[in-house]
Amino acid sequence: MDGSLDVVAEKCAVQLDMYQKCVIKNQQGNWAEICSPQRIALTRCADHNVPLLKAVKQACANEIKAYDSCLAANQSASEEVLQEKCLKSLQDLYHCTERVGQAQAPGRPLGKAAMETTRA
Repeated sequence: MDGSLDVVAEKCAVQLDMYQKCVIKNQQGNWAEICSPQRIALTRCADHNVPLLKAVKQACANEIKAYDSCLAANQSASEEVLQEKCLKSLQDLYHCTERVGQAQAPGRPLGKAAMETTRA
């Protein structure tokens, strides 16, 4: 997935920068809510410019939801507890993204698949 993130950084640099600046500026407040417009703009840009991300979101929706739910349920837990409780759902999400990457570009690691699908 690293390749996809590189493409997002390249194709959506303005949106990524705006989101990062908003999060940094609002760390003491409710940055998730305050920076929602910037997050939405970044998500739309990524969906438009990195087809693999859209495919992963569709194919791995259940795994994404399970991992997000685990993180939300354990948001005040220590890193060790978080890892213990959420590692399985993170592994499931990872394996799903790998399957999607392989389906998009068989025989290539996910990062390379992302780069190829966005440059074609």
